[in-house]
Amino acid sequence: MSKPLVKLSGVSTGYFSETVLRNVNLEIHAKDFIGIIGPNGGGKTTLVKAILGILPLFKGRITFPQGKVRMGYLPQISAIDKSFPITVKELIGSGLKAKNSWFPQLTREQKKQVSNLIAEAGLSGQAHKPIGELSGGQIQKAFLSRALINEPQLLILDEPNTFVDKGFEKELYQWLRVLNEQMAILLVSHDIGTITPLVKTIACVNVDLHYHPSNQLTEDLLKVYNCPVDIIAHGPVPHRVLKEHGL
Repeated sequence: MSKPLVKLSGVSTGYFSETVLRNVNLEIHAKDFIGIIGPNGGGKTTLVKAILGILPLFKGRITFPQGKVRMGYLPQISAIDKSFPITVKELIGSGLKAKNSWFPQLTREQKKQVSNLIAEAGLSGQAHKPIGELSGGQIQKAFLSRALINEPQLLILDEPNTFVDKGFEKELYQWLRVLNEQMAILLVSHDIGTITPLVKTIACVNVDLHYHPSNQLTEDLLKVYNCPVDIIAHGPVPHRVLKEHGL
Protein backbone atom coordinates (compact mmCIF):
# COMPACT_ATOMS: atom_id res chain seq x y z
CA MET A 1 0.00 0.00 0.00
CA SER A 2 1.22 3.50 -0.80
CA LYS A 3 2.03 6.04 1.87
CA PRO A 4 -1.00 7.77 3.42
CA LEU A 5 -1.79 11.41 2.73
CA VAL A 6 -2.37 12.05 6.44
CA LYS A 7 -1.32 9.98 9.45
CA LEU A 8 -2.49 10.55 13.02
CA SER A 9 -0.32 8.81 15.61
CA GLY A 10 -1.38 8.74 19.26
CA VAL A 11 -3.18 12.08 18.95
CA SER A 12 -4.81 13.57 22.04
CA THR A 13 -6.38 17.02 21.90
CA GLY A 14 -9.22 19.12 23.18
CA TYR A 15 -9.99 22.56 24.57
CA PHE A 16 -8.05 24.26 27.36
CA SER A 17 -7.29 21.39 29.78
CA GLU A 18 -10.20 19.16 28.71
CA THR A 19 -9.28 16.14 26.59
CA VAL A 20 -11.90 15.49 23.90
CA LEU A 21 -9.92 13.03 21.75
CA ARG A 22 -7.62 10.45 23.30
CA ASN A 23 -4.80 8.46 21.68
CA VAL A 24 -6.28 8.59 18.16
CA ASN A 25 -4.62 6.66 15.35
CA LEU A 26 -5.85 7.03 11.77
CA GLU A 27 -4.45 6.93 8.25
CA ILE A 28 -6.12 8.69 5.31
CA HIS A 29 -5.09 7.44 1.88
CA ALA A 30 -5.70 8.80 -1.60
CA LYS A 31 -9.32 8.21 -2.70
CA ASP A 32 -10.41 7.01 0.73
CA PHE A 33 -13.99 7.87 1.62
CA ILE A 34 -14.28 7.71 5.39
CA GLY A 35 -17.51 8.32 7.28
CA ILE A 36 -16.96 9.78 10.76
CA ILE A 37 -19.78 8.92 13.16
CA GLY A 38 -20.33 9.19 16.89
CA PRO A 39 -22.48 10.87 19.56
CA ASN A 40 -22.81 14.62 20.02
CA GLY A 41 -19.79 15.85 21.96
CA GLY A 42 -17.83 12.71 21.13
CA GLY A 43 -15.10 14.59 19.25
CA LYS A 44 -16.03 14.43 15.55
CA THR A 45 -15.56 18.15 14.88
CA THR A 46 -12.51 18.21 17.17
CA LEU A 47 -10.95 15.53 14.96
CA VAL A 48 -11.57 17.68 11.89
CA LYS A 49 -10.02 20.74 13.54
CA ALA A 50 -6.96 18.74 14.53
CA ILE A 51 -6.42 17.49 10.97
CA LEU A 52 -6.86 21.02 9.60
CA GLY A 53 -4.26 22.30 12.05
CA ILE A 54 -6.76 24.60 13.79
CA LEU A 55 -6.41 22.87 17.14
CA PRO A 56 -3.07 22.26 18.91
CA LEU A 57 -2.27 18.73 20.03
CA PHE A 58 -1.78 17.68 23.65
CA LYS A 59 0.05 14.52 22.61
CA GLY A 60 0.94 12.60 19.47
CA ARG A 61 1.66 13.72 15.91
CA ILE A 62 -0.11 14.43 12.64
CA THR A 63 2.21 13.86 9.69
CA PHE A 64 1.94 14.07 5.91
CA PRO A 65 4.10 11.22 4.55
CA GLN A 66 3.70 12.33 0.92
CA GLY A 67 4.47 15.98 1.66
CA LYS A 68 2.13 18.94 2.06
CA VAL A 69 -1.50 18.02 1.39
CA ARG A 70 -4.00 20.39 -0.22
CA MET A 71 -7.19 20.31 1.85
CA GLY A 72 -10.68 21.63 1.21
CA TYR A 73 -13.09 22.18 4.10
CA LEU A 74 -16.87 22.53 4.23
CA PRO A 75 -17.86 23.67 7.75
CA GLN A 76 -21.17 23.09 9.48
CA ILE A 77 -23.77 25.49 8.12
CA SER A 78 -24.47 26.66 11.68
CA ALA A 79 -20.91 28.02 11.80
CA ILE A 80 -21.43 30.17 8.70
CA ASP A 81 -22.09 33.91 9.16
CA LYS A 82 -24.82 34.56 6.59
CA SER A 83 -24.68 38.30 7.26
CA PHE A 84 -21.10 38.59 5.98
CA PRO A 85 -21.23 40.97 2.98
CA ILE A 86 -19.89 38.71 0.26
CA THR A 87 -21.41 37.40 -2.97
CA VAL A 88 -21.35 33.80 -4.16
CA LYS A 89 -18.71 34.63 -6.76
CA GLU A 90 -16.52 36.45 -4.22
CA LEU A 91 -16.94 33.65 -1.69
CA ILE A 92 -15.76 30.96 -4.08
CA GLY A 93 -12.87 33.13 -5.28
CA SER A 94 -11.84 33.77 -1.67
CA GLY A 95 -10.67 30.15 -1.57
CA LEU A 96 -7.73 31.45 -3.60
CA LYS A 97 -7.21 34.39 -1.27
CA ALA A 98 -3.83 35.81 -0.51
CA LYS A 99 -2.85 35.97 3.14
CA ASN A 100 -5.04 38.44 5.09
CA SER A 101 -7.17 39.22 2.02
CA TRP A 102 -10.76 38.07 1.46
CA PHE A 103 -10.94 39.64 -2.00
CA PRO A 104 -7.84 38.67 -3.98
CA GLN A 105 -7.07 39.88 -7.47
CA LEU A 106 -7.70 36.78 -9.57
CA THR A 107 -5.96 35.93 -12.81
CA ARG A 108 -7.99 35.30 -15.94
CA GLU A 109 -7.50 31.56 -15.47
CA GLN A 110 -8.64 31.73 -11.85
CA LYS A 111 -11.74 33.72 -12.82
CA LYS A 112 -12.55 31.01 -15.35
CA GLN A 113 -12.07 28.37 -12.65
CA VAL A 114 -14.54 30.20 -10.38
CA SER A 115 -17.08 30.50 -13.21
CA ASN A 116 -16.78 26.79 -13.98
CA LEU A 117 -17.40 25.85 -10.34
CA ILE A 118 -20.42 28.16 -10.18
CA ALA A 119 -21.86 26.48 -13.24
CA GLU A 120 -21.12 22.96 -11.96
CA ALA A 121 -22.87 23.81 -8.68
CA GLY A 122 -25.93 25.14 -10.51
CA LEU A 123 -25.44 28.60 -9.00
CA SER A 124 -25.14 30.68 -12.17
CA GLY A 125 -28.32 32.59 -11.30
CA GLN A 126 -26.99 33.37 -7.82
CA ALA A 127 -23.40 34.32 -8.69
CA HIS A 128 -23.81 37.99 -7.75
CA LYS A 129 -26.19 37.50 -4.83
CA PRO A 130 -25.08 37.97 -1.20
CA ILE A 131 -24.84 34.62 0.58
CA GLY A 132 -27.50 35.79 3.04
CA GLU A 133 -30.08 35.53 0.25
CA LEU A 134 -29.35 31.87 -0.46
CA SER A 135 -31.17 28.77 0.74
CA GLY A 136 -29.39 26.29 2.99
CA GLY A 137 -28.61 24.00 0.06
CA GLN A 138 -27.32 26.87 -2.08
CA ILE A 139 -25.03 28.05 0.73
CA GLN A 140 -23.62 24.54 1.05
CA LYS A 141 -23.01 24.41 -2.71
CA ALA A 142 -21.22 27.75 -2.58
CA PHE A 143 -18.98 26.74 0.33
CA LEU A 144 -18.30 23.33 -1.22
CA SER A 145 -17.25 25.09 -4.43
CA ARG A 146 -14.95 27.29 -2.34
CA ALA A 147 -13.46 24.14 -0.78
CA LEU A 148 -12.80 22.73 -4.25
CA ILE A 149 -11.19 25.81 -5.79
CA ASN A 150 -7.65 24.66 -4.93
CA GLU A 151 -8.24 21.14 -6.27
CA PRO A 152 -7.75 19.46 -2.88
CA GLN A 153 -6.28 16.03 -2.33
CA LEU A 154 -8.42 15.72 0.81
CA LEU A 155 -11.95 17.11 1.14
CA ILE A 156 -13.36 17.39 4.67
CA LEU A 157 -17.10 17.92 5.21
CA ASP A 158 -18.59 18.51 8.66
CA GLU A 159 -22.31 17.57 8.81
CA PRO A 160 -23.04 18.82 5.24
CA ASN A 161 -26.63 17.54 5.25
CA THR A 162 -27.74 19.52 8.32
CA PHE A 163 -30.50 22.11 7.73
CA VAL A 164 -30.85 21.27 4.03
CA ASP A 165 -33.67 19.60 2.12
CA LYS A 166 -33.60 16.02 0.88
CA GLY A 167 -33.33 17.14 -2.75
CA PHE A 168 -30.03 18.88 -2.08
CA GLU A 169 -28.82 15.99 0.07
CA LYS A 170 -29.27 13.55 -2.82
CA GLU A 171 -27.56 15.95 -5.22
CA LEU A 172 -24.68 16.45 -2.78
CA TYR A 173 -24.04 12.73 -2.38
CA GLN A 174 -24.04 12.22 -6.15
CA TRP A 175 -21.50 15.03 -6.41
CA LEU A 176 -19.32 13.45 -3.72
CA ARG A 177 -19.25 10.10 -5.55
CA VAL A 178 -17.78 11.86 -8.58
CA LEU A 179 -15.31 13.86 -6.49
CA ASN A 180 -14.11 10.71 -4.73
CA GLU A 181 -12.69 9.51 -8.04
CA GLN A 182 -10.21 12.39 -7.77
CA MET A 183 -9.66 12.93 -4.03
CA ALA A 184 -9.96 11.46 -0.54
CA ILE A 185 -13.06 12.49 1.42
CA LEU A 186 -13.67 12.66 5.16
CA LEU A 187 -17.41 13.00 5.85
CA VAL A 188 -18.68 13.77 9.36
CA SER A 189 -22.34 12.83 9.77
CA HIS A 190 -24.88 12.07 12.48
CA ASP A 191 -26.91 10.10 9.91
CA ILE A 192 -24.89 6.94 9.37
CA GLY A 193 -27.86 5.16 7.81
CA THR A 194 -27.95 7.63 4.93
CA ILE A 195 -24.21 7.69 4.28
CA THR A 196 -23.63 3.93 4.59
CA PRO A 197 -24.03 3.27 0.83
CA LEU A 198 -21.78 6.24 0.07
CA VAL A 199 -18.66 5.84 2.22
CA LYS A 200 -16.08 3.07 1.90
CA THR A 201 -15.00 2.82 5.55
CA ILE A 202 -16.19 4.17 8.91
CA ALA A 203 -14.52 5.64 11.97
CA CYS A 204 -16.50 5.73 15.22
CA VAL A 205 -15.44 8.66 17.40
CA ASN A 206 -16.37 8.86 21.07
CA VAL A 207 -13.26 10.23 22.80
CA ASP A 208 -11.42 7.23 21.34
CA LEU A 209 -11.48 6.40 17.63
CA HIS A 210 -12.26 2.95 16.26
CA TYR A 211 -11.67 2.44 12.55
CA HIS A 212 -13.86 -0.06 10.69
CA PRO A 213 -12.46 -1.09 7.28
CA SER A 214 -15.84 -1.34 5.53
CA ASN A 215 -19.16 0.52 5.43
CA GLN A 216 -21.13 -2.28 7.10
CA LEU A 217 -21.71 -2.03 10.84
CA THR A 218 -23.72 -4.18 13.23
CA GLU A 219 -25.15 -3.35 16.63
CA ASP A 220 -22.58 -5.59 18.29
CA LEU A 221 -19.71 -3.79 16.58
CA LEU A 222 -21.05 -0.41 17.63
CA LYS A 223 -21.12 -1.67 21.21
CA VAL A 224 -17.53 -2.89 20.94
CA TYR A 225 -16.53 0.48 19.46
CA ASN A 226 -18.31 2.34 22.29
CA CYS A 227 -20.23 4.27 19.65
CA PRO A 228 -23.79 4.94 20.89
CA VAL A 229 -25.62 5.86 17.68
CA ASP A 230 -28.84 4.66 16.08
CA ILE A 231 -28.88 3.41 12.51
CA ILE A 232 -31.77 3.60 10.10
CA ALA A 233 -30.53 2.41 6.74
CA HIS A 234 -32.45 2.80 3.48
CA GLY A 235 -31.88 2.03 -0.16
CA PRO A 236 -29.70 -0.76 -1.53
CA VAL A 237 -28.35 -1.73 1.88
CA PRO A 238 -30.41 -3.87 4.29
CA HIS A 239 -32.88 -1.88 6.39
CA ARG A 240 -31.83 -1.92 10.03
CA VAL A 241 -33.05 -0.07 13.07
CA LEU A 242 -30.74 -0.37 16.03
CA LYS A 243 -31.77 0.61 19.54
CA GLU A 244 -29.66 3.03 21.55
CA HIS A 245 -27.17 1.39 23.88
CA GLY A 246 -25.22 2.57 26.86
CA LEU A 247 -21.60 3.56 27.07
